[in-house]
Amino acid sequence: MIRAFLLTFVSVSLLCAQSFDAQRALDLANVLAGDEFEGRRSGHPGGTKAEQFMADYCRELGLSPIGTDGFFQPVPILVTQEQGSSLSISGSELGKITFVHGLDYNFVTHSGSKFVNTEAVIVGHGIVSDEKGRNDYGDVDVNGKIVVILRGEPKSAYSFSSENRRGKMLQWAKERGAVAVMWHERTMPVNGAAISEKSYDPAFPLLYIGDRVLQILLENTGYSIKSYQDKIKREATPLPTGKQVSLTVNNRQLKGKEARNVCAIKYGTDAVLKNEIIVVGAHLDHCGLNAAKVPYNGADDNASGSALIAELARAVAQGPALKRSVMFIWFTAEEDGLLGSNYFVENPTIPFGNITAMLNFDMVGQGDGGTTIVGLELLGSIGKTWADSLAESGKPPRLAIYDGDGASDYAPFVEYGAPGVAFFSKGSHPFYHHYCDDGAWLNLESFADVGRHSEALIRRLGSEQTSLASRSDSLRMMTYFATTIDVDGFFIDRTGTVKQSSSIEVAWLPHNSATPIPELISSASHLHAYCADKNITSSGLKDAVNKQDELKSAVVLAVPEVGLSKRPVHDVLTLTKMGLSLVNLTPGAEAAKLAMSDEIFQLLKDSGTYALIPLDFNTSPRVQKWGSQGIVTASLSQFASTPAEIRDSLLVSSALLLIDITGEPTVEQLMTLHKGRQRYVHLNFGESFDDMRQSDQKAAFRKLYEAGFTRDDIFHLVGKNLRRFLNG
Repeated sequence: MIRAFLLTFVSVSLLCAQSFDAQRALDLANVLAGDEFEGRRSGHPGGTKAEQFMADYCRELGLSPIGTDGFFQPVPILVTQEQGSSLSISGSELGKITFVHGLDYNFVTHSGSKFVNTEAVIVGHGIVSDEKGRNDYGDVDVNGKIVVILRGEPKSAYSFSSENRRGKMLQWAKERGAVAVMWHERTMPVNGAAISEKSYDPAFPLLYIGDRVLQILLENTGYSIKSYQDKIKREATPLPTGKQVSLTVNNRQLKGKEARNVCAIKYGTDAVLKNEIIVVGAHLDHCGLNAAKVPYNGADDNASGSALIAELARAVAQGPALKRSVMFIWFTAEEDGLLGSNYFVENPTIPFGNITAMLNFDMVGQGDGGTTIVGLELLGSIGKTWADSLAESGKPPRLAIYDGDGASDYAPFVEYGAPGVAFFSKGSHPFYHHYCDDGAWLNLESFADVGRHSEALIRRLGSEQTSLASRSDSLRMMTYFATTIDVDGFFIDRTGTVKQSSSIEVAWLPHNSATPIPELISSASHLHAYCADKNITSSGLKDAVNKQDELKSAVVLAVPEVGLSKRPVHDVLTLTKMGLSLVNLTPGAEAAKLAMSDEIFQLLKDSGTYALIPLDFNTSPRVQKWGSQGIVTASLSQFASTPAEIRDSLLVSSALLLIDITGEPTVEQLMTLHKGRQRYVHLNFGESFDDMRQSDQKAAFRKLYEAGFTRDDIFHLVGKNLRRFLNG
């Protein structure tokens, strides 16, 4: 039946329009989400059948195979199969309560097998970090117990993103003698969340639980789910439940199985540029059958993406010829931790440095009929130009920058140095990893919008005259996330014209406190009018940084403290209403003489204005005074030469450290920032010329790696820490 459908489907395509056809993509998604494919789990019969289906589809289209075995690239993976389970809780006022697999709990993919009957202990977010002052276990003994972990991160000046990983949480639980782990993340229990083969323990059970199980565990502890979640955001709160949990997990490892990426290519027509390759990808796999043989068909996740790129393949194969080659990959084992895409970038079947862009499609079938695009900035000037053109379209997509945490198959490409751009359908995806994720809930509008935008980008990239190959430059990919604030900026002239730059520009009002307030208001008004006309954000520092995520230019209105010190309060109030965002405090010996009044200080704090605090002998009391609205500014060499006790106090303060890199830093200088690498420290390149900034950033990143900083640390230092500081 599937073969007959495929032949009919592809033969009809010969009569189709050459451009993307959303209805065809939707129809194909419904086929892939059918029960015949049994949820398309990698290494299982349904997944193998789906891989063969896509290979046959490519063959019928006339695409060329470019795997290691025809259209296939075998990928070694751990394969397990759910056999059966049970979960009950004793000790409730309602007596013994038995729960339903799929409704109340699910296996973690590659859970071990065992019968366990013991007390459950809830350990908050399950995080242990002495460096960051967090131990969710406290002094509670979990030896021989079941550990329950609520996924999430504490509210803190530190980032805990690197600690919020299942593998690490599992390690901490096992080190303390736990005999099983149950995670809670959503109202309905997540299905298909996987642990790595490295973390696999065939005798250690792992489950995801939903609200009903957690609520019973919290019974008579004094907490509801909401109040406990709120409490653990603020402080570690390990909680013995006094409830006896009985669980049985039977999950069998299947030997001799393999999974396969499906790889096909349409070669370009230009004798030279055909060697540059646009990769278009989507993961084909989903969660398969559970122990009760209930299929998790994954219509939205990700039959939708697989079908959409299949229709793009048809449009490329039958449409106008492109100069560049376009490769289509249906990845396996994304649900197991991006295994298929990671395997491909480590074992590419094409020269990896020849990749022009990787366009990825994941969950594109539900939502409000719009599109979200992540990572356009990684395409450089082409991405920026295309983003500007989208802003002028009738229904522009939502844009977001890549922040190093991509949770789909484009992320390994970026990490290895190729520009990765992710497409999602905008809006709600209510059946994520749920047995109700079926074809009935897909909508044509989402396919049409994502398909329209992606086909346009493929044709734009495919027809570009000059070379676009990535050359596997992973450092260059990281520079696109780096946020730069040009503190020196420019003085506002009477026209309000904005200096053109890739950084956030600080627009300075006149330093002279004698300048009449009407003149200042006029200057600010002209600035805002110019920005509105040019689609430049000018509504404050927080918006400036957040709007850069949408590839928008931004300016920030600022004034030196000396320009405020002799003004009446009502004048300063007027300036705050005009968007004043930064005040530069007077450095050195003149600080006390030119200080603003307490009344003006309070007004600025209440209005959300940030203070730029120079690093000198006045820094500490000023940081204490301005708190989380203080931004300490210094060059790296200046900070590194400051006494260690002052440095350390600043690294753990509530203020932001804005550290400018001038020239190539030394390892020794960078190590003075190590304690604050995932706190409120931002490495800034405001002193670099625009045309030199990227090379300066790459040089600094090399030194950071040399000093032992991780890739995650660098993403924090050049953008994530700044965003967390501004967004609370």
